[in-house]
Amino acid sequence: MTTPVSHVPRKRTRAAKIPPGVYPVFAAKDAVRLLRALNDPEIIAQAALVIVSKAEELRSAVLSHVERLENAARLSDLGEVFDQAHEIRGLAGCAGLAATGRIANILCKYLDAMGRAGALPEQTVVALHLDAIARAAHAEDEATRLGDTVANELAALVDKKLSEINDSARL
Repeated sequence: MTTPVSHVPRKRTRAAKIPPGVYPVFAAKDAVRLLRALNDPEIIAQAALVIVSKAEELRSAVLSHVERLENAARLSDLGEVFDQAHEIRGLAGCAGLAATGRIANILCKYLDAMGRAGALPEQTVVALHLDAIARAAHAEDEATRLGDTVANELAALVDKKLSEINDSARL
């Protein structure tokens, strides 16, 4: 997919203070018991089995987010592109789509850094990421999901582009 994207991500709402009492408070002994449970090898194994049993559902969810990502790109809505890439990067690893998640993460970092720098993301850089995310997510097996090579090259491209932005800001 090579749809150009030409708008900066929409502004995020400011962080808000969370009032006391919103999060559950654990007594120290309960917190220790919870921590032990989370580190219990049997519970970790059970959790891994649940994730494996839900892998297809998670992959389906990732593909839905990829479709929304592509639609957002067609509408040149970089804020929604960021939001969907953010969702993909969180789900993809559990769905067996490690390269997809890694590429989505690189795109999120790029869009975030460009927004903080007050610069427009380059359409070509965004389009390369969108295409790689879609291809990786739709591949039928990990061997054809582009793998680390494409993710490494995209990360290097983003590093170069951000370095150029930073260098021009220093002048």
